[in-house]
Amino acid sequence: MNIKLVLLASLVFVISVFSFYEFNNVSSLTDNYLKTNEMTSDMTTTTTQTTIENNVSTSTDTDMIVENNNNFNLISFSSTSTNTPMNNQKSVQAKSSTSPQLSTTATQPAIKETVINTSSLKVMAWVYPSAPGCNAAAEFSDGRHINTLKPEFFTINNGSLELFDSSNAECNGYSAPFVNKLKNYSDEQYVTVSSASTDIMDVFFSDMKNIDSDINTLVSFIVSNNLTGIELDFEDFGGWSETSYANYKEFVRKLGSELHAKNKKLMLDGPAIADSNEQTWYLWRYEDFINLPVDTIVIMLYDYQFDHGAGQPIAPLDWMKIVINRTVSIYPKNKLSIGIPSYGYEATAGKRLLIRTYDQLKIKKGFATAKRDLRSGEMNWKTGKTVYFYQDRESIRQKVALVESLGINSISIWHLGGNQWF
Repeated sequence: MNIKLVLLASLVFVISVFSFYEFNNVSSLTDNYLKTNEMTSDMTTTTTQTTIENNVSTSTDTDMIVENNNNFNLISFSSTSTNTPMNNQKSVQAKSSTSPQLSTTATQPAIKETVINTSSLKVMAWVYPSAPGCNAAAEFSDGRHINTLKPEFFTINNGSLELFDSSNAECNGYSAPFVNKLKNYSDEQYVTVSSASTDIMDVFFSDMKNIDSDINTLVSFIVSNNLTGIELDFEDFGGWSETSYANYKEFVRKLGSELHAKNKKLMLDGPAIADSNEQTWYLWRYEDFINLPVDTIVIMLYDYQFDHGAGQPIAPLDWMKIVINRTVSIYPKNKLSIGIPSYGYEATAGKRLLIRTYDQLKIKKGFATAKRDLRSGEMNWKTGKTVYFYQDRESIRQKVALVESLGINSISIWHLGGNQWF
């Protein structure tokens, strides 16, 4: 046989084998990325930015996207806005880095219900003016233990303070009867003021002379409706500039001082920061607020999956513990509340990451096959390349028990409307 032909045939064979291996290896990597309950190796992972597919929405809000009735609305539920894709580097909170090492073993299988002490627990819950949260009122009036209700009555829209009422809110907007209902089923009521992106916040702060007028509007609203105080939910922390952060702190100082002068309170929502590396993602520092007129800061202790990629839990228990222990070392424990998720996710690697309520997920194919993720206590399943995570009563109770074990007696549930309770 001609030696040249033998060599040529051998070369073709090697190339074919290599190509087949590469194709199958890529496919295998994708499958392994989504197998969240089969992880047996070190949980240290490289943080990846979740890719959001372009959609027909024209909103610049940069938080997670909710799919509802074939329309895509943002979790802040601003009534009107312009849209920036999530992969805009300016608005990405989590940058490429190594995440905190987490345990791969369960604290305990969910054989029996986790015990919590609700008698000493201060429970807060968010109420927002849009689907899928429109049945929030039916939930907070059904006898469950809630001390504080937080309706989102205001948002920053096009740089201006906007009130949600019957003219622009799908539901749960401001009205005197709704305020009375909130008071009937809670001891305290904080009005949430939202800002979903750095760009929106910067326009709001661009004329600090008008800020005094906005502060007067907010304080007068709280006083005239005899409510407890204001909660600032200004997010997109990873996009804040030095100027953004300085303006935010000045706004906090002025608003808090005016509220306190009227015997009212100020609450802030802050990011979950697990270590010095994650601190580099944000200018926000909890210690900066110790001497400002702030009554409570809520650590939004969720969205681990949003920062670390499809198939990860929403709030792993070990990660929650790391964040809480770090924060209480630099900020007074008695002024902290822990934000706990009651929602879920539908996520496909490289595609849109969707926030889902329990009611939205329970009708999905494969729901009955869900198993408990041992890192987070959350329920999850996989259909094709899509992974689903959701909270049930037990997963929420596990998170509450962890918070109580660390000496914190205040939690804030995101969110009322279509989700499980504990």
